[in-house]
Amino acid sequence: MASSKSSISYLLPFLLSLTQSAAAPTLSQSPPSDAVPLSPYLNSFSIEFENFPVFAGNATHPNQFSINILRSLAERTGVMPMIRVGGTTEDDAHFIQNQTEPVIVIGATNGTRRAGVTIGPSFFSSYGTFPATTYIPSITLAVNGSEGIETRQAETAYISQALGDSLAMMEIGNEPDLFQYWNRRPSTWNVTDYVEEWLNANKVIESTLAKNNPELAKKVTFFAPSFAGTDIGSSLDSIAPLAAFAHGLNSGNNIKVLSGHNYMGSATGAGVTLQSTLMNHTSIVRSIASHVTLAKELQKYCSAPYVMGETNSLSGGGASGLSNVFGAALWVVDYTLWQATQNIQRVHFHNSATSPYAAWSPSTSPPTTNAPYYGNVMVASAVGLLPDRSIAYLDLGNNDERTSAYTIYSGSNLVRVVILNMVEYLSTSSTARPTSTFSVNVPKSVKGALVERLTAAGADALSGITIGGLSYDYSRAEGKPVLVNAKAALEEVSVKNGVLSVTLQASEGAVLHLF
Repeated sequence: MASSKSSISYLLPFLLSLTQSAAAPTLSQSPPSDAVPLSPYLNSFSIEFENFPVFAGNATHPNQFSINILRSLAERTGVMPMIRVGGTTEDDAHFIQNQTEPVIVIGATNGTRRAGVTIGPSFFSSYGTFPATTYIPSITLAVNGSEGIETRQAETAYISQALGDSLAMMEIGNEPDLFQYWNRRPSTWNVTDYVEEWLNANKVIESTLAKNNPELAKKVTFFAPSFAGTDIGSSLDSIAPLAAFAHGLNSGNNIKVLSGHNYMGSATGAGVTLQSTLMNHTSIVRSIASHVTLAKELQKYCSAPYVMGETNSLSGGGASGLSNVFGAALWVVDYTLWQATQNIQRVHFHNSATSPYAAWSPSTSPPTTNAPYYGNVMVASAVGLLPDRSIAYLDLGNNDERTSAYTIYSGSNLVRVVILNMVEYLSTSSTARPTSTFSVNVPKSVKGALVERLTAAGADALSGITIGGLSYDYSRAEGKPVLVNAKAALEEVSVKNGVLSVTLQASEGAVLHLF
């Protein structure tokens, strides 16, 4: 579908009965020149290190809720999401050989003072509990001296035993550009010190693997640099991604994937709202722009693909009323698919046990499937099962940053259209819910579409969310899909005079499966 500046029929949210007439964009049968490959692993996850045993369980007691949640996505894409185990607490970790508990947290993080984390051998029993899943396990970098080397050796040895072929690649350290903030390194520490430490840790991992799993040692690769910021335009002497590569981070030529981290803002940041920060395509484009630039600049030093290795709505675990509501689910869809159009082929949504932005919470009583997860389901549905997938952004031409659309192709065929109406409507509103009709001109081969609608009572809804009439709530079937609205599951629209139209309420989205 070629990008178009033509408009769609759009109903302004405060004029419920007035429709603006405008030409609909025209969709081509085959992918446009700006379409990019769409990975089945696009929607993946990152799990906070200290919480991993909670999410995964262990070899004898795997967490079935988490498995159900991940399988429900795999049923739509054909692959289980890739799991990165990391985050700030990966660099708090100290290995204790005789510790029976998988994780012990000592004290609490207070300001820039970190809590302590110790792990024992049983921690690694959590790897491999998710069936047919590949992992990116993390190795601590912040712990210094002989204790740091011993922890890296132990982590590597146990990971090699637990994962084998399920090991995608390994990550060394998390957000080293914040090491000084967390008082993990002195103010004199610089980018050359970081690169030296990273390369030394790399050698420890490779030598440990050579002793424990020689075949794995021959093919181990790395996920890097995992910085908190992009720092485009900063000095090549700063602690930043480009500087790290300029100083030889990939001198071993074994970095397989370039990893960046991104959040839309801070959970405690001023001026952060659903409509202006999350349910807003312009805000999303702005947030990702520096990563798009960085990915291109890094190609001077490393030809590996760029992915979002850790991300979510708001840093610090998210904010209640923003990160955990239905509006965040709509954000997940636009945020993920926009990155796909920018050739960021994988987006690892970060999860910690009780954080507002978690897609699912396995340790609450009872466990819960959270609103953002429904956005993950919609992305998986957009990606689909068909081979040779590609994606392009669809310019609706209405100059409204609260709407967004995408076209999906399989080979040379247009197969799906995604449309998001992100105009904020709150379930507590006393006014009628606005609707907007979106129209597109489709190829003659298209006769209609099955409408898979992502909906809830409003952008502020915490529950009662469905997609295509299905609920994934823990309370119904522990994360397995349950049909709660048969009529919604059968919703179709037909082509009339070459035009396909769908009406969406404010704060609603849909995947149109063309037939």
